[in-house]
Amino acid sequence: MNLNTNHSPKYETSLNPLDRIRFYTPQLSKTHKKIGRFILENYEKATFLTSAKLSQQCGVSESSVIRFSTALGYSGYSEMQRELQEILKRRLSLSQRLELTTESNSDSNSIMHSVMMQNINSIRETMMNLDEGSFQSAVELLSHADRVFLYGQRSSYALIYFLGLELRWIRDNVVIINGHAQELDALSTITKSDVLLAISLPRYLKATTKVIQFAWEREIPTIAITDTKTSPLIPYASVSLLANSDIYSYSDNIVPIASTITALLNAIGAATQPTSNEMLAKNEQLWKSFD
Repeated sequence: MNLNTNHSPKYETSLNPLDRIRFYTPQLSKTHKKIGRFILENYEKATFLTSAKLSQQCGVSESSVIRFSTALGYSGYSEMQRELQEILKRRLSLSQRLELTTESNSDSNSIMHSVMMQNINSIRETMMNLDEGSFQSAVELLSHADRVFLYGQRSSYALIYFLGLELRWIRDNVVIINGHAQELDALSTITKSDVLLAISLPRYLKATTKVIQFAWEREIPTIAITDTKTSPLIPYASVSLLANSDIYSYSDNIVPIASTITALLNAIGAATQPTSNEMLAKNEQLWKSFD
């Protein structure tokens, strides 16, 4: 049954996968109801299953699983699975994530291969989905703004520090902020000729949202590097760069964001030549004098 003939697409897309299943179950076929019940009762497990493995668990064909996802208004099983993972990412505690990692992998080597493959997939997804226009806008802002303010906390600060350290090699007036009171004071001088870049990952810290909101409300250009369109930073971002971070370990997945930052740095270096080359040469002379 094609549900789109009875309900508006707008209403469907406003529901997460679990709510869609609950809402549409009475209208589904017997086979689809079976799949829906399994997901509702085992969604933490179902989130990690391929369409083939989910079909085996439900005792149905793989094509039935794919038709089930399209009946709910998704383009395919992959889109539905990503949205299920988004729900899980917000609900799982760090200890639960670690338990899932150890349950699904038998030893250290299998964990190594699993995590590295997930990172490879995250980089691939980020590369395929990163908006090129947004990336270019970010490069232009970071290249030509009078000053660049960079903000992040906890694991995001490690990324901010890396970006700020290497950005200072190729341009002046880069301010790195970690949320300490004395560092936040620097924001009092920010103007419309500057740019603020903030990084935040689940679980999103309210302080980061407040900082980018502060800049946005003062009509200062803002760049958000985050994971999804539902991130609380998005409403306050002039430019948003989304990096796929779907990896379910107790530690944050910083690999796709680090790759995005590295791409930004190289693009900014190219955009600001010959100044960037001159600054790098001066830095290299300094480093050489100190061995």
